[in-house]
Parts: sequence; structure tokens; C-alpha cells
Amino acid sequence: MVIGGYTLSPEHGRLQIPLVHQPTMEDVESIIFEYSKFDGVISLSVTPVPETGPYEINLYADSGNYLLMLNQYLDDGGHVVRTLNNTSAGTKRIDVLGDCYQASLITRDIGVVISCFQEFLSSGNVSSLVLSV
Repeated sequence: MVIGGYTLSPEHGRLQIPLVHQPTMEDVESIIFEYSKFDGVISLSVTPVPETGPYEINLYADSGNYLLMLNQYLDDGGHVVRTLNNTSAGTKRIDVLGDCYQASLITRDIGVVISCFQEFLSSGNVSSLVLSV
């Protein structure tokens, strides 16, 4: 697996997060803690990309709002994106990096983010009870 991404700031523009190949649990936690304070994207990807199944989890961070997306290839060649579904968050919309998403897809809990990334690192998947279609 490989983890990387970028941050965005008005002062510095887009800054690349250095790639880490074969990251440890500690690497993943450290990178998320360090870079989630900024607006930007962190991706953990399976290498090589499998023909079917989950292949990448992404964190989109904006002002302390975290959007998780797990990309997955289906057996029939299709593609799905799995997200959080916090139905108690209501129906309002939240801006994340210039796009609006339902509040139910967003968390402000960095612990949930780290847990999902660590589960993906260890198993190559995240429970469908946490991230679903």
C-alpha cells in the first residue's frame, strides 16, 4: 500500500504530502493527525490495484469536516464509492473543498477517520457497517 495526498492553503497553494510506501499503523496515524489540521486530501491505496474489491480510501478534509470515501471495483466491472451514513446528522449540506455534501456523509471525529484508515491498512477493506453504499 501507499499513502500520500496534498494540503491546500491560501498562503502556499497546493503542497504535496510525501508518499510513504508500505506504511505502518503508526505512519497512517501520524500522517492523518499531522495533515488533517489542514484542508486537503489523504489517500491510502492498494498497490497493485486489484481487479475487484476495495482499492483506495480517501479523506477529504475542510475546516475540521472529514469526508471519507472508499473506492471499490465490483465483480461485474462496475464501481462503487462507500461513505459514512450518519443519519442523525440531518439533511443540511456541508461544503468540503468546494463541493457540497449531505451532513450525514461528514464526521468531525478524527478517531473515526483513523480507525477506518487503519482497518483498511490491516484488512484491505472497511466494515460495511461503517462505510456503506
